[in-house]
Amino acid sequence: MVAPVVYFQWALFALLFLSQAALVAIFLARKSWRAYPAFFSYILLNLVQGGALFAIYRSRGFSSDLAQYFGWASQGAIILARALAIAELCRHLLARYSGIWALTKRLIFVCGVALALYSVFAAGRRWDTGVLKADRGLELTIIVVIVVLFLCARNYGIAASPIIHALALGFCLNSAFWVLNDAILEQKFAPYDALWNILNALTYLATLLLWIWTFRNPLPDAEVDPTLLPRDVYRVMAPEVNVRLRLLNESLSKLYKAEARRS
Repeated sequence: MVAPVVYFQWALFALLFLSQAALVAIFLARKSWRAYPAFFSYILLNLVQGGALFAIYRSRGFSSDLAQYFGWASQGAIILARALAIAELCRHLLARYSGIWALTKRLIFVCGVALALYSVFAAGRRWDTGVLKADRGLELTIIVVIVVLFLCARNYGIAASPIIHALALGFCLNSAFWVLNDAILEQKFAPYDALWNILNALTYLATLLLWIWTFRNPLPDAEVDPTLLPRDVYRVMAPEVNVRLRLLNESLSKLYKAEARRS
């Protein structure tokens, strides 16, 4: 006799798959993928992974070797796609300010290198443990990057759109549960694995519903092709905090141009 929790897991799995499919359909219908190609690729990869795992679970079972190998291998691609989606989120918020964005890109690159080194040395010879540690390291990096990003944006008066806020909130919420889930899986707390997997799936489902609601309408023109006011208008109308932001941005731009000429 199949336990009720198994039926619940299958129902939850189906809801996740349908929610991802709905978000992909919205992106295609609204052509939002043009503005957020990395985020769209991340959701699409999750959809493909979910469909493949569903087929494997139905034919081989949850604990089959094929399910384990495919799950861990495909998770590496998901990790990379999620990292690119976070970088895209940062770009949408800071790309107007080339100097600040150049600095942020370098910080993201440093975080990525540190994550890769951490995964290699912490995993030893076990590739599955390496993916697990890389996943946890990425989730921690996501939380730190988003928190620092919004602290800087608030400090310099950079206004984030509702879409940026929704993406950041969803990634932070999902990453927090992934960190807890990975820690439990690493410690092999078998009695609690199912519970935390269900809680993590519910968190991701809530995140998907938030993103579906956010992207249900076509993107504003500013999201597709952001433009700035003319420099004279900007100087007259911007508050003092934005003036300080512009000065910082110009200083950083000159610094990176001088560095590029020397190299």
